[in-house]
Amino acid sequence: MALTSKINRSNSNLLNAKSSRSSGKSRKERNQVPSRTLLEISDEWIRPKLNLIFYISLFFTVILGVFLFDVKISTGGDDSGYIEMANDFIKGRSFPTWHGPLYSIILSLIIQIFGLNLIWLKLLSFLFIVTHLFLYYHTFRKLISPTLLAILLLIVSVNSTILYFASQTYTEAIYMFLQSLLVYFYTRFFLIENPENNLTLKAQSLQWLAVGFCIFLASLTREIGIITLFIIVLMLLLNKNFRSAASVVVSYLIFLIPYKIYKLIVWGSDISKGSRPFHEILLKNYYKPEAGYENFSGMIVRLFENSRLYLSKHFMIGIGLKDTGSTEISWVVTALIIGLLILGLYFAFRRSRVMLFIALNLGASMGATFLALQQHWDQMRMVIIYIPMMLLLMAWGIQQLSMIKRLGFMILLLPIIFSIIFFKTLGQTIEKIKVNQKVLAKNIEGDLYYGFTPDWQNFLLMSEWVGKNIPVSKVVASRKPSMSFIYSKGRDFYGMYRLTTAAPEQFLTDLKKRTGELSIIPNKILNIPAPVDLQVSLRKDKVGCVVEGVEIYGVYEFKGEEGKNQLKQLGQLNVKPFTTDSLLRKFRSSTLSWYAVSPDSLYRDLKNNKVDYVLVSSLRGKANMKSEVIINNIQRHLFFVEQKYPGVFKLVHQIGGKESEPSWLYEVDYRNLSSKNP
Repeated sequence: MALTSKINRSNSNLLNAKSSRSSGKSRKERNQVPSRTLLEISDEWIRPKLNLIFYISLFFTVILGVFLFDVKISTGGDDSGYIEMANDFIKGRSFPTWHGPLYSIILSLIIQIFGLNLIWLKLLSFLFIVTHLFLYYHTFRKLISPTLLAILLLIVSVNSTILYFASQTYTEAIYMFLQSLLVYFYTRFFLIENPENNLTLKAQSLQWLAVGFCIFLASLTREIGIITLFIIVLMLLLNKNFRSAASVVVSYLIFLIPYKIYKLIVWGSDISKGSRPFHEILLKNYYKPEAGYENFSGMIVRLFENSRLYLSKHFMIGIGLKDTGSTEISWVVTALIIGLLILGLYFAFRRSRVMLFIALNLGASMGATFLALQQHWDQMRMVIIYIPMMLLLMAWGIQQLSMIKRLGFMILLLPIIFSIIFFKTLGQTIEKIKVNQKVLAKNIEGDLYYGFTPDWQNFLLMSEWVGKNIPVSKVVASRKPSMSFIYSKGRDFYGMYRLTTAAPEQFLTDLKKRTGELSIIPNKILNIPAPVDLQVSLRKDKVGCVVEGVEIYGVYEFKGEEGKNQLKQLGQLNVKPFTTDSLLRKFRSSTLSWYAVSPDSLYRDLKNNKVDYVLVSSLRGKANMKSEVIINNIQRHLFFVEQKYPGVFKLVHQIGGKESEPSWLYEVDYRNLSSKNP
């Protein structure tokens, strides 16, 4: 049977055309030609022009993508991380972990051919965005209204948020491509070329393998990709296509099992390594493990809060209905978006297996995403992959609602709403092109740092300076080691991502088990003239620091006669230490944030990792605003070590003046501490 006839036959089930009923009607009524709706008239006019509209949208994607192209690495760090992992993989150092490994493996092939060339690496994402649009069109061109598809194609093609990822080395572009490919395969193999068409076993087997392989690739790109396997199997079971359901699972395992064996044998990796550990998902704050884990109610709150954050903020920014810098979130907007998605799901259950697959896959994937992410991630990239399918489901749901006779006026909302979205999105894109033109021109001319804020310029310039002046045999620590790796032309850095802290109560309890009673002295009290021998002995006996807001409390272990002598000298200076119980009582009644650190442990972290130099920077806490707030995890690390071991850090080089958000390079001098190593 010809493919066109297959599609047309399937469309009779998928597109929900109303059947005319003539029983009980008069001859005049039966012979009367039904009036056409506005959408039907529009569809009839657009259908022969749909290919042209696709080529226009493809043209928009390519041209606007070129004008928005960004040859720099983003300040997020994950994109440069994929490149660094790709470089390590191609050199046989390590297998990509933490993030989905597939993308880094593909990037490694580009590195092998073109070297560490950002433009070639980014062009791969450009290709994935273009092919995503191609698949989006060819999947739905005969399954939904031509008018809806034309509008959606134009919106997606000019969307600057989607086009941003066409020039980034993030996984969003490849995942959107794989997601569209899976929808195309599911639609073609299980709805159009279904078993009723008497396909040979060989042809069906190739289809099952293609779907299994695509799911395998999607799950290696982003862990959330495995959701599609369950949704496809569920859909096939609902359609009583049990053989295909089992075959898809088997075909996925055919690729997964050899991959796990390969990792284990070649890389010596645990077959489960590479996924985000479950305990990290449960953390209340990924960067502050001492805050503990979420309970069941906490996870439910997270689901709702993330829904509000990503739907009412990022989704609305992504479709142009909010300014890119907006921080506003709204339960009303969230409820409206969810309501439109549920509307699409309701009609999909009744009228379309294609849209049911879209709705279930969207719901499950987004739900899992909102459960897994701590709210502080707050990134557009977590929701951008769903926007094209969300728009499709919502538009289709409104169209189905308008087919109810008394709600026919609803069809007028579609061209109004989506025209607004198109022009708002296009307006955002034009504004971003205006900003990007000068930056892109400067970057192409050779100024690689133009477009970065001064804090990042100084950080990256220092990374470049390290690459030129510090021997590769020396270990240099960096807050963003993958970015330092790229701008130092491939030099390795040790990552210092966060300050190792602990909950004060547990920290003090564990200390007391090892040392006995401890004494607490606020740091500010010790800012008084004191004999040198007392200052030295106090540093030696400091075993911890507890921080309340900006207040620091030193934790001391005074032992034996020497300890009694120290307490006597402190008394003479009117300094009266207090107990850990007193500090904990204060801690329990305080409204400020608390944490505890061990200077000895922080020092050991540096020494055990053989860190020779530390790159310290003034990276802004608020990206577009110079303020006192900076990302200071490394500064705090060095500060607490310096509290106990003064002179351990020596300034080697500085880039940027005092007022220009400078970066510094410090050498770690272990020589003078050999007699008092912790």
